[in-house]
Amino acid sequence: MKRLLAFFLILFSVLFAGCSSRSTRGHEPVAEPDESAIHEQEHSADTSACRIITLKPQPFAFTIKTGGIIMSDNKDIMLITAKSPGLVKFRNNYLFPGVRVTRGQSLFTITGEQLSEDNSDLRYKQLKADLEKASKNYERAKNLISDKIITEEHFLTVKNEYERTFNEFENLSSTYSDEGNSVFSPGDGYIREIFVSEGQKVSSGEALASIMIQRKLVLKADVSPDNLEILPQIGSANFRVGYSKKLYKTSEMNGRKIAYGKSTGGNSFYVPVYFSIDYDPGLIEGSFAEVFLTGEKLNDILVVPNSALMEEFGKIYVFVAHEDGDFVKRYITTGYSDGENTMVINGLSENERIVAEGAYLIKLSQTTTAAPAHNH
Repeated sequence: MKRLLAFFLILFSVLFAGCSSRSTRGHEPVAEPDESAIHEQEHSADTSACRIITLKPQPFAFTIKTGGIIMSDNKDIMLITAKSPGLVKFRNNYLFPGVRVTRGQSLFTITGEQLSEDNSDLRYKQLKADLEKASKNYERAKNLISDKIITEEHFLTVKNEYERTFNEFENLSSTYSDEGNSVFSPGDGYIREIFVSEGQKVSSGEALASIMIQRKLVLKADVSPDNLEILPQIGSANFRVGYSKKLYKTSEMNGRKIAYGKSTGGNSFYVPVYFSIDYDPGLIEGSFAEVFLTGEKLNDILVVPNSALMEEFGKIYVFVAHEDGDFVKRYITTGYSDGENTMVINGLSENERIVAEGAYLIKLSQTTTAAPAHNH
């Protein structure tokens, strides 16, 4: 019993000594951080990758940001049609939308093969025989009319029959070969759509394909009816497509405003505005675009590059550069943008210096070097 009591006394003494040691260390003084060093770290950023500009009033054209679509010019879409009825045969195994074609290139052949009706082969042979017969009748009639053996009316009837048959035969034979009636590309461009399949029966005049000639494109912008009154003042547009970082400008693409709608379309609540622009291989017909419609130019407007704008909780701010090397966040109120620059309504003044490029690096630097919380 005495041994057990002695063991507990020794264990209690050891535990008490350990707690006293930890308590003493817990009250050792903690070094406070150097406030000046923290301030220096907050604003020390590598400005070699930043571009700083001085704000000056300048001319600026107001813009309307909206959506749009790249379209082909109606004059540059050419339909290829069947010149005679029959069955379609593709002259190339690689006739698909997007394939380039040249003027005069044979694309399809229309053949009668074993059709009992609308057989172009039989039609060609029949016209050839009819032309030979009409030609002989016409030659005979010319001799008879000179001798006044036939009447003038009868002669004109024979002549008209010959000319009709001749023109019809010439029209068919101009594209006809032993393989059938050939269909050629009307110009240089690329295939836009294919409307038929191999072996399909078509009638004369039926559309086989469409070719897009690479001359012009059309930018269609959709504008809210609220802006209808300023549409006459719109003269140009800047736009971007989702698959390219390039900012396209109608002013640099020989562009001009064709027209704007006086009403919304049947399937839309927006008013369309159309611009004709030169063809650009970097633009795909049917692509959606972010469009900045540009209006009349205003003078002495303070603007900042879009690359300078940062957003935080729905508010826009820029970094203002001070002479001592600090960068201070400044919230601003913005107006219209032209895709490259944005109008400043409030928050900045002339001759102030802001970070035009590299603002994110400064934001990242200030975030990663923020002072830690004090421990007490």
